[in-house]
Amino acid sequence: MFHFEQPNYFYLLFCIPVLIALFIAITLHNNKLREHFGALLGLERLAPNISRLKRPLKFGIIMFAFAFLVIAMANPRLGNKTQSVKREGVDIFIALDVSRSMWAEDLKPNRMERARQFAQKLVTAVRGDRVGLILFAGHPYLQMPLTTDYAAAQLFIQTASPKLDITQGTAIESAIDLVVELGAKEEEKKQRALVVITDGENHELNAVDAAKAAKAQGVTTFIIGVGTENGAPIPIKNSGRSEFQLDKSGQVVHSKMNTDLIKNIAASGGGNFYDASTSVDAIIARLEHKMSKLEKTEFEQQDFDVYETYFQIFVAFALILLIVEFFISYRKSKWLNEK
Repeated sequence: MFHFEQPNYFYLLFCIPVLIALFIAITLHNNKLREHFGALLGLERLAPNISRLKRPLKFGIIMFAFAFLVIAMANPRLGNKTQSVKREGVDIFIALDVSRSMWAEDLKPNRMERARQFAQKLVTAVRGDRVGLILFAGHPYLQMPLTTDYAAAQLFIQTASPKLDITQGTAIESAIDLVVELGAKEEEKKQRALVVITDGENHELNAVDAAKAAKAQGVTTFIIGVGTENGAPIPIKNSGRSEFQLDKSGQVVHSKMNTDLIKNIAASGGGNFYDASTSVDAIIARLEHKMSKLEKTEFEQQDFDVYETYFQIFVAFALILLIVEFFISYRKSKWLNEK
């Protein structure tokens, strides 16, 4: 179907009648001046060969050239076929720990902020893949299903916080099971990557077995450890005062990253463990390399009309007219029957 891609440019054609009216007004004014002062100043004797017809002719040619340029800017095009474009990528779930222990400050400014920064950089790095977000503490819940809306993913990650009113704990096993459950609802079995960002505290006992079972279902589990083995107390803000979380006996809780456990979870899940205290960019590069080996999934197909554009023709017409106008002199011509 023939159409113009940018029809709004046709509004520029309204300039043509305005310019014509202005040209006529100036021409009439000049003619009056010539009638009044021409004989007195001897203009006809000074320039006897100047044509009165060439000026409007040259102006008309310029107007036609302008019209052709406007048509070219509107981009006339003809669509005669449809092309299908398929998008393929890896399905990646990010499971973000939002338990209170993530407030610990053994990583600066705290574990939660480092986890958010890592997750956001990961989303930026995996453009082209689908990303989903799971938040978990005592229980997991799907914050955002798989999508290519990376701006939404960044927003959800930025707002993730232990301040959310959810059951406390670190339910890594349940987060893994949720990814398997989501995959089971789809007709076609697909490989998926699960990136768990956690300190591994207050873990469920069967997380290693869950990762192994998930691997059999096509889910590869990677663990990003956030925290240190030395650990730190968990700060709690209470009525503007900074305090530390206490256990049942009134002692300050000292939260440590459970490195051995989360390494075992990653190994059982077919993935790798990475320490967030090291270079984030290096970790993401290694993660990308590992995930690129996973089977890619076709998750979107779009049909596009393929157009042939014809603006070049009208640009050529405009240039030819402008060249012709340039070589037309203001001298009288016999072919215009001027004497």
